[in-house]
Amino acid sequence: MLAARTRVHPANPPMTTPAPSAPLDRSGAAAPAVPYAAVALLLFASTALRLPSTFRYPSFWAEDATVLFKQGVEVGPAALLLPFYGSYHAVPRLIVFFSSLLPVIWAPALYALGAGLGFSACLALFARAGFRWLVPDDRIRLLLCWLFSLAPGTNEGFFALCTLNYAVFCGIVFLLLERDEQGRWRMGLGRALLVSFLWLSAGQGVVLALPLAGLFWRTRNRAYLLCLATLGLSTALNLTAENSYRPAELAGLRALVLVYIDNLCLRLAFVPLVGQRWIRRVYAMSDVVFYGLSAALLGGYLYLVGRKRDPDADGKRVLLVTVLSAMATFPLTVLVRDYALPILRRRNFHMGGRISLVPSTLALLLLWLWLARPTGSLSRRAAAWAFLAWATLNVLYEPYLQPFAAFRLFGQEWPQQAAIIEKALQDRRAGRLREPVVVKDIRCRPRSPDWKIDELVIRP
Repeated sequence: MLAARTRVHPANPPMTTPAPSAPLDRSGAAAPAVPYAAVALLLFASTALRLPSTFRYPSFWAEDATVLFKQGVEVGPAALLLPFYGSYHAVPRLIVFFSSLLPVIWAPALYALGAGLGFSACLALFARAGFRWLVPDDRIRLLLCWLFSLAPGTNEGFFALCTLNYAVFCGIVFLLLERDEQGRWRMGLGRALLVSFLWLSAGQGVVLALPLAGLFWRTRNRAYLLCLATLGLSTALNLTAENSYRPAELAGLRALVLVYIDNLCLRLAFVPLVGQRWIRRVYAMSDVVFYGLSAALLGGYLYLVGRKRDPDADGKRVLLVTVLSAMATFPLTVLVRDYALPILRRRNFHMGGRISLVPSTLALLLLWLWLARPTGSLSRRAAAWAFLAWATLNVLYEPYLQPFAAFRLFGQEWPQQAAIIEKALQDRRAGRLREPVVVKDIRCRPRSPDWKIDELVIRP
């Protein structure tokens, strides 16, 4: 039986001081945290308002149509077990399956609804009271959750199932970092089973093996062993899955190390300082200047963390290892995507899109953790808050509000196509379908000839 409580090895004693105290209400009792479900709904509603065409003009996004919807219709429930592009996506597949129980015409809106609720649920985890050890003020954590929902990549991916793995990865990170009121790391059997299931929707989760192993070493909680075992199983499944984007020749160790360092320095050090406007000047720096400045900036950040007057050395170590491990997502991407190496090196860097979600979330978390409680004179506090606002705006460089407009004319085509698919599926379920039914040219976003279903076939 897995241990539900934390047991500590003698060589790794627990925290000798309690976790930061929770905010108190007027009676002196610990104030309750903001309800988790309310935060998730807030993130969903605010994102739907800033991306207003999502539900006014529903349409599929990329692989939501070309892979998930197409396989869900053609293969049926067995599509739940299918990987695509080298990894499994259990949560999106389940959303597709449950959506298939409702009218086909609703599918684009249901996919967006399911993806949006999934994104919101993952990002809202940081509002829970278990993160008071990181940011004691509940209002600041609520603000941070909202800022997470504005991070680069959310414009493209918040309401798309095919990008839900990035939000799931953030959610797993938060599940690992949550603690109880005594400062103990929370990892019981129930949470370990949840994380084990989520591995099947986050192929990049393998980079979290090191913090998981470290937490087991410190706590001797066998629930972490279950997480490591199921992580190994999901990784093995992903390695055996067909991946049409796998590079013909794997990048060498030197290239992978440089990709890691470039992304770590650019995304966590330079972007908060210079933003997207001047980042190209950073790209153009010589290697000596770039890596020298990077070392100075990252050293300065570590100095800020080290000099903070709080006793939680254990929490700092786990957070640091988790952040450094999470950034290994980029060299991992180079190993599984043939287009990744050029766009993840400094000279031809691609800042935006779904790959920016995780590092932007980490950058926001670290910025507010290090700078949100300035001390000293009024002028020093004002300067610190001004710099924090500047750095936050630089990290959140994508447009906040998208125009309210139709997604091309294919919105007019979809009702007729959906009606044909619906009737064919009803006939197949009733055993009346005798000949294959073919629906052609089901278009979706983004605007590209590549993103459409050329031919959807419903067979008897």
